[in-house]
Amino acid sequence: MRIESGPTGERKVRTTLLLLMVAVFSAWFAYDGWVHYPALNIKEHLDQLAPEEREQVGQIQINPLVIEETAETVRTAVAKAAAAERRAVLENHYHGPPSFVNDEGWYYFGPAFRVRVVLKDGEPSDTVITRPTSKTATSIRWQKYLAVGLAALSIYLVRFVLRVRRTRLVLDENGIVYQGKGPIGWADMRELLTSRFKDKGFVDLVYDDHGTSRKLRLDEYHIAKFDEVIELLCERKAFENPLPVSSASPAS
Repeated sequence: MRIESGPTGERKVRTTLLLLMVAVFSAWFAYDGWVHYPALNIKEHLDQLAPEEREQVGQIQINPLVIEETAETVRTAVAKAAAAERRAVLENHYHGPPSFVNDEGWYYFGPAFRVRVVLKDGEPSDTVITRPTSKTATSIRWQKYLAVGLAALSIYLVRFVLRVRRTRLVLDENGIVYQGKGPIGWADMRELLTSRFKDKGFVDLVYDDHGTSRKLRLDEYHIAKFDEVIELLCERKAFENPLPVSSASPAS
C-alpha cells in the first residue's frame, strides 16, 4: 500500500501563468520607464523645432539637470542677473551649453522637462519659458518602481512555482508525509474534519504530535491524487468519507 502524489496540473498551470503574467508586466513597465517614455519625451522636445532644425540637431542632448523642481530657481536667477551675466548663470546652473540654439532661444531639454530662454539681440533675455513633457518625471518614476517591484515579485514566484512543482505527498504503511510534516503514523491520526470540503474543497487531518493536537490540511486543488488519499484514510481509519458517491471506489 503506497500512494505518492504531486501537485495537480491545474495548480501547476495557474502558478506558472501567474509567474509569466507578473514577469511580462515587469518587463513592460521597465521598457516604458527606461526606454519608451524617454523616447516619447525626446520626440516631443524635437517637435518644438522646425523640420530642418530637427535634421540639423541629430542626436539630441538630454541634460539630467533640467528638471521641474529647479525651474523657478533658474527663472529667478536669470531675472536678477545683469544681461551680460545671464549666459554664465545658465551655463553654471546646467553645467554646460544648451541642448539646442536657434534665433528664437536657448533650449534646455531634460528627461521630462524643457526650458526655453528667449534671446534678445543674440543673448539670453529674462524671459524663461518652462514646460513639463507629457510623460512626466513622476510617471517615469512610477514605471520604474512598478518594474522593480514586479521583478522582485517574479523572483519570489519562481521559488514558489518550483516549490509547488516539487510538492510530494506520500501515504504508506508508515503513515503520511506532506508539506514537511511526518511521517504522521496511523495510530496518531485522530479525526478528519470535513465541514469545509463542499464549499472550500479541503479537509483537515487531526493528529497527535507528542501529546499536542495538530492539523494537516489536505486540499483537492493541491493534491493530484486527493481522492485516492482520502479514500485510503477513511478506509483505514474508519473516517466518514466526504467524497461524492461517484468518486468513491466501488464496493467489492
